[in-house]
Amino acid sequence: MKHVFVFVVALLSQFCVMAQISTIDCRLAKSFINQNMKEWGGFVDELSVEFNKTHSPAIQFERAVVRHLYLAYLLFNDKESKQVAIQLDGLQKDIEDLEKTTAYSKQVLALKSPLLAYSALNNPVTALYRLPMSFSAAKTAVKECPNSEYAWAEYGNLQYCYALFIGGDFSDAVKSFKKAISIIESKETDLKCNWYYINSLLFLAKSYEDGKKYDDANRVYDKLLLLRPDYEAVKRWKHK
Repeated sequence: MKHVFVFVVALLSQFCVMAQISTIDCRLAKSFINQNMKEWGGFVDELSVEFNKTHSPAIQFERAVVRHLYLAYLLFNDKESKQVAIQLDGLQKDIEDLEKTTAYSKQVLALKSPLLAYSALNNPVTALYRLPMSFSAAKTAVKECPNSEYAWAEYGNLQYCYALFIGGDFSDAVKSFKKAISIIESKETDLKCNWYYINSLLFLAKSYEDGKKYDDANRVYDKLLLLRPDYEAVKRWKHK
């Protein structure tokens, strides 16, 4: 009986954690489509409070992914913010902790790539060796965790940025984002609150768009609008 009680308590605890993540995800999705990325520091703080209560690896992984996108916003919009160093240190600590867990040791490999890329952006002197390491980390994540949407999406992010800033086509990024999207769609039925899915769709559209495949980009934009009719920015981005 004691073992059954412990199991039920553990099950209820896990259910509460997942319910909390689901609630935060819906607010993150709303903030994302409204382009209110300044709010994401508050979401990191909120997840930190929950993690300190529960010590749940699921909450910590969620926090790491939120830190990742918040860092992207900071580095391109507010690079002098003190939050850049704070979030870089926090992301590194989250990755190190999650690598020691059973559930997320492989999944978190995907976040090593953006951590290295952001560190290079924050300190350009290190870019010469950190950017190749970032690509290597992305390839390792895909190899070690081929069924992870995070591994494929982060690989796609790198391929997209490489094509955008260095030159080349966007076909590799398209393939990676499509793989990530397919994995997410195979796992979930209600996707409107999955901000990571929305972000992956957006960058698939941008990959088509920057590759001058405007009809393909519009099809993805239409899919986004079907999912989130309140995504007003997409209506501006669509090609006439």
